[in-house]
Amino acid sequence: MTTADWAFVVSLLSFVVSLAAFVWNVWSKFIYPKPKVQISFFSGFVMGDGFEGLEMLTLSATNYGPGQVTLHLAVGRTRVSRLTKLKSFMLNPLHDFPSQTEYTLGPFSGGLPKKIDVGENFSAYFTKKHSAIAVQNVIDVGFTDTFGRCHWARRRDVSKVRQEVQKAFADDGETPSLE
Repeated sequence: MTTADWAFVVSLLSFVVSLAAFVWNVWSKFIYPKPKVQISFFSGFVMGDGFEGLEMLTLSATNYGPGQVTLHLAVGRTRVSRLTKLKSFMLNPLHDFPSQTEYTLGPFSGGLPKKIDVGENFSAYFTKKHSAIAVQNVIDVGFTDTFGRCHWARRRDVSKVRQEVQKAFADDGETPSLE
């Protein structure tokens, strides 16, 4: 092959790469954009009249865009052992928080499903003494959207909350159990 042939092959390869990059850019930005949802999971006190000393777990989602997203369920994942697959479970947020602090209607309580626009935030609340989080080896907590994508909180935050829940049971001298 001559130098001209090599130049032609290189220019064809660069055209293919640039065309693929252009198609990917159009696809990801305009045809099928996926919103980025940041999830946080933390434990804290509720301040205000009638809530003195009330501790809650908060699972919060913020939509960073480019489009709106509908949060469908609050979910978690556990691992029984290193060799087994992760097992998913649904969390039951508190219904009508802050009026009710101990009542849930199941996985669709607490305002779920919830459509959030770009820049909006949604929070689901749980009791501090959450038996499932204390007993099971929970490694992920987050939300699923209507497309089935899972948006998880950082594992470091989940581990910290799990330790705080176990400590809350230990401080009251109770043993958490799944009934």
